[in-house]
Amino acid sequence: MSAKPKIVSFEQSSKVCFRHQSLTEALSWAHYQNADDRLYYQNDRQHTLSMYLAGGYQTHRTDVRADYGAPGRFCLMPLGSQSHWQLGAPQQFMHLYFDDAHLKQLAIRVFDMDPRTVQLPEQTFISNPGLEALYRHNMAPLDWSAGENKLLLMQITDTILVTMLQSMGLTKPLGRLKGGLSPVIAGRVKDFIQANFARQLYLQELAAIAQLSEYHFCRMFKTSFAVTPQEYLMQIRVERVKQRLIQGDASLSDIALSCGFSNQSHMGRYFKKWVGLTPGEFQKLQRP
Repeated sequence: MSAKPKIVSFEQSSKVCFRHQSLTEALSWAHYQNADDRLYYQNDRQHTLSMYLAGGYQTHRTDVRADYGAPGRFCLMPLGSQSHWQLGAPQQFMHLYFDDAHLKQLAIRVFDMDPRTVQLPEQTFISNPGLEALYRHNMAPLDWSAGENKLLLMQITDTILVTMLQSMGLTKPLGRLKGGLSPVIAGRVKDFIQANFARQLYLQELAAIAQLSEYHFCRMFKTSFAVTPQEYLMQIRVERVKQRLIQGDASLSDIALSCGFSNQSHMGRYFKKWVGLTPGEFQKLQRP
């Protein structure tokens, strides 16, 4: 009688990675093939949304009762989850890795959701035709490494995450949760930052609007916006930089100063973090 194969981590498994691409610090994609493995998948850093492109009929989880895989089936493995798997005949699958903060910011921006309501459930081998079409017909055919595709890849990725939230019913309005800034105060703080993004902002200014100590304001701001006040300010500045780059009416150094950055290098560092491109690369993509 032959011994059962050793159980290994996903990273140590016999998978083959056909391609991998980081879009930003918060988003990345990978395309794998694997077969005949016993493994566990530990999510310590990001959420994972996986779809089977081909095969998977003999693949199943060994830690819970669940269906077998098949092309077009999805597995959602939230941050902090662990799952155990038995893989059969060769199969191909794509993984979307995404940060919790990015997902919550997207939920705020698109659905005006309270970020605390964005709690992802673990799902195994679900069917979702809308998501499958986005994976198979929009994402899979693209050259992920081509710079000219970067913005399109970002748009498709965010569309996938929005579709995922909608399909789970997470965008339905709920009663306001306790804690965080009240909607009125949050609106005032947001308007103040929008109106003063180009100058140096001080924490005591923002805390004064909410009539809170700086310490309590920071905690309540992050509860309401899913990021710190500084991170929110930088996101606003990056969005304004994008607008100026699209207009194409100023030099990079002038744009940096007019949008609140100390210099062009400072702007480039944050722009690359949030957009996945340098300002110069982004600007080139706007030219006909």
